[in-house]
Amino acid sequence: MIRRRLHIEWAVVALAAGLVVWLAATSGRLNVVDNRIYDIVSRLVAPPADDRILIVEIDDPSLRALGRWPWPRSEHARMLDRLATYKPAAVGYDVLFLDPSVGDDALASAMRAADPVFLPALVERDATGRLAASGLPPPQLSESAAGVGTVELEPDGDGIVRHHVPESAEMPSLSSLLLQTVQGQSALQSPDEAGFIINYAGPQAFHRVSFSSLAAGEVPPSLVTDKLVLVGATAAGLGNVENVPASAGRLLSGVEIQANILNSQLANAAIHTPSRTARGVLSLIPLIILMAGFLRLTPAASFLLATALGSGVIAASVLLLVAAHLWLPPASALAGLVLVHVLWGWRRLTVISRFVMAQSAQLAAEPGIVLAPRSRMLGGDTIAAEAHRLGLVIEQIRTLRNFVAQAIECLPDAVCIVAADGQVVLGNREAARVFGEAVKGRHIDDVTGILSPAPDGEQALLRDREGRSFMRATSDLPDGSRIVSYCDVTELQRIADERDDILQFLSHDIRSPNAAIVTLLETEQIASREPGTPPVTEQTIEQIRLHARHALRLADDFVQLSRARRRPMQPCPIDLCDIAREAADMVWPRAGSRRISVYEGSAGGEIWIMGDRSMVLRAAINLLENAVKFAPVGAVVTYVVEIEDERAILSVAGPGPAMPPGRAANPFALYAEGRAADGTGSLGLGLAFVQTTAVRHDGQVTYSFRDGMGSEFRMIFPLAQGED
Repeated sequence: MIRRRLHIEWAVVALAAGLVVWLAATSGRLNVVDNRIYDIVSRLVAPPADDRILIVEIDDPSLRALGRWPWPRSEHARMLDRLATYKPAAVGYDVLFLDPSVGDDALASAMRAADPVFLPALVERDATGRLAASGLPPPQLSESAAGVGTVELEPDGDGIVRHHVPESAEMPSLSSLLLQTVQGQSALQSPDEAGFIINYAGPQAFHRVSFSSLAAGEVPPSLVTDKLVLVGATAAGLGNVENVPASAGRLLSGVEIQANILNSQLANAAIHTPSRTARGVLSLIPLIILMAGFLRLTPAASFLLATALGSGVIAASVLLLVAAHLWLPPASALAGLVLVHVLWGWRRLTVISRFVMAQSAQLAAEPGIVLAPRSRMLGGDTIAAEAHRLGLVIEQIRTLRNFVAQAIECLPDAVCIVAADGQVVLGNREAARVFGEAVKGRHIDDVTGILSPAPDGEQALLRDREGRSFMRATSDLPDGSRIVSYCDVTELQRIADERDDILQFLSHDIRSPNAAIVTLLETEQIASREPGTPPVTEQTIEQIRLHARHALRLADDFVQLSRARRRPMQPCPIDLCDIAREAADMVWPRAGSRRISVYEGSAGGEIWIMGDRSMVLRAAINLLENAVKFAPVGAVVTYVVEIEDERAILSVAGPGPAMPPGRAANPFALYAEGRAADGTGSLGLGLAFVQTTAVRHDGQVTYSFRDGMGSEFRMIFPLAQGED
């Protein structure tokens, strides 16, 4: 069964990997990798620069001597007149002359004198992908030139110019036109319509002279006579500069690239590549060899075979490049080897894993029984035979003790098996995590020494130094040993503490104002029985109103705090300056009743954060209300919104009194009582809401007090990013 499944998996992996390799080789999807490899090994075949090639540079000294570019065509005519006296083999211009000019007559005459002179044309691709002229020199220049060709450069996908653009008889390249002066008309009768890889010489490999020096007659004639002259711009910011392989200098001007193209053709050093079909077939050969080896070889031998095939692919590519100037991209074949090795290893391990799982299931169905070994071995694949032997070993060594040990190891609680003498004989990984190190072999009292009873005897809980709570449970075993478990109930204890606080809040703080209202009403009811006494006095009504508002405010603060802690947020961009002003408007009635001025110290503008608008607004209101509530009558409360260290900060300052030392240590503690300047009570719900809001917005809130200045609260938020 396992052998048949492995053969099916082998066939599927072979077909899938073969299809991937074929597509990668014929579509060029791995050209980036192939290009990187080529750039490294191309140094081995870099040809020397041909002495017949001379570059006439339109360089910085020429610009200083002849003025700003573009020059009048009379300057080019003057240079060509000088060239004509030196009798070069041919002249190729890498400068476009597309529009008619007043100097065309002189330039045409100079071109005829320096014949042959070849000019470039502006080209584009037609519907079939072939190059076609889209911009030619003026007729006067075209007729005087020996030919018009293309200097088109097309970078590869990574932006590096490696390939010579395919040409046609109708639109040959400038280098081919120059080549015909050396090799005759046959160079144009068979244009390279497939293109080739440029075999770059080293950086600064070609002879070159300055345009201005040549025009001024400062160049020896022997340096120019019988040379193939290429004229083009190399000055910074003037001509086109292209990325080239590092071995060629990384950056070259267009005329230097044309020189390398011509040099590759002159030296017969151009690098060619096989057709797509040939690349696909050649890339499949290593894959077929490796897949055949998988059927007979062990995993180690298969890995060595894959390594040898990969090395052979790279060696073959390098050898073909050096010996035949033929570049066989190796990335597809290498990717196929890696892919098939991974796929086959994955699928083979999957089959074996299922087999092992089936054997384990059989063992689990018969606990305590050691299965007898079977003598029949599976033939065929070595891996299948090894899997069968592994199954027999598993059947023989798996026992109930191992099962129990693994079960204990995976328990979520810290569990220790303790012998009768108190030594720990087994501890699971959770026990090691809780107690900080391996517990096996240590005394249980030493292991649990980091735990101490919780204060006030809270339900026999134990606490560690980090404040975590644990519940201990013990179960005795028949041999005198025992199982001791420690369950982490920290989260449950926190929930219980919050529940107690809520019950205290509901039973005392919410109840107190309501009880006061009832007491006032009962007192007024007794007093109203005397003749001439009104049912309820205005003073009593005002007191009832104050108590009712206090109760409503407490209930509202409690509800808002609970929602802020638990409800999901949907952050959106909000202007913190606008939030602060709106909060100040909502606090203004209370501030006005106590003749307190609320002053904005912000510089203006907008400061954007991402957050829940209602939560941030309520937090700002709470800070301003606290500042107004605790400030003396007639005081000034100030709020400022600013940016500091790439964070948005809302500061609220007021001349209120300092918090008591116990409260100042944790000013945002829940249910921390305080008393305002007007005598009303405070439970810290508002500041707790402020802290919750800041934390849920990935920020923080701080409190400080300075004598003579008063208290200051600062809410700090991350700024909204540009994409937000």
